Amino acid sequence: MATTRQRVNLTLTDMEQRLLEAIVTGGTTEHEIFVNYLERTGQAETDRSPVVADVVHVLLKLGIERLEEEAAEISYAAEAASTTDADRAIIAELRDRHLATAARDDG
Repeated sequence: MATTRQRVNLTLTDMEQRLLEAIVTGGTTEHEIFVNYLERTGQAETDRSPVVADVVHVLLKLGIERLEEEAAEISYAAEAASTTDADRAIIAELRDRHLATAARDDG
């Protein structure tokens, strides 16, 4: 199944360029760490070494995942902050009912 990806042009700093080159150069520590990460996550392609685009794609994916985690944390915190005493009382009553039902079913 063919996929199309949007092309993006990046302007890298010298440090970013050096790091990307180290990651795609076999025999470097950075390359070994990156390949080990790909193997652990099931993303390794055994027929070829990673190229810069592969590295950028993985880093972008990791960044997006982290942003999604942070957004979820903010959402949960906002929901918790908006919970009133009445909401907490209802939640406690529902929890107590559930525990009482579970205890009856076990007995």
